[in-house]
Amino acid sequence: MPRGIYQRKPCLERTKRKIGLANKGHPVLVETRAKIREKLKGRSLPMWWKNKISQGLKGRPVSSATRKKIAESLMGEKSYLWKGGILIKNQKVRRGIEYRLWREAVFARDNWTCQKCRVRKERNLVAHHIQNFAQYIELRTSIENGITFCNECHVKFHKKYGNKNNTKAEIEKFLNY
Repeated sequence: MPRGIYQRKPCLERTKRKIGLANKGHPVLVETRAKIREKLKGRSLPMWWKNKISQGLKGRPVSSATRKKIAESLMGEKSYLWKGGILIKNQKVRRGIEYRLWREAVFARDNWTCQKCRVRKERNLVAHHIQNFAQYIELRTSIENGITFCNECHVKFHKKYGNKNNTKAEIEKFLNY
């Protein structure tokens, strides 16, 4: 008979269970683990197999101790977002009292009214910089450099003109449209 043309018959579920029960409690030798690890070195699993593992792990409850370990492993210097412990200057400015006073002054000047839709609101207002916050450092807290938008109009503006390098002309065009 030619070799290699016959396929192995699939195991029945009860046979798989028997094999699993027979192997339970028998630890794999350290040498055997090392051989397996060496054989698999440099290989990666196919995508379909990774997806199968992912689907199997989804919805699995994770203990609070495990969640705590994961959180601690990603804190501080171990985090991929770590920037040497330096707070970004822009964030520092936006959290400062001078910036808060600027926002309040812009809202008060515009009578707590969105300059696009002309609806007076006391919530969901945004003080938008006319000249870019990042480019014009000296104008960050200048009241003339601010305009009041409601949250919806502010989102519409940035969807239309993007988040960077906005100009005064774009704001005028947006207000007149």
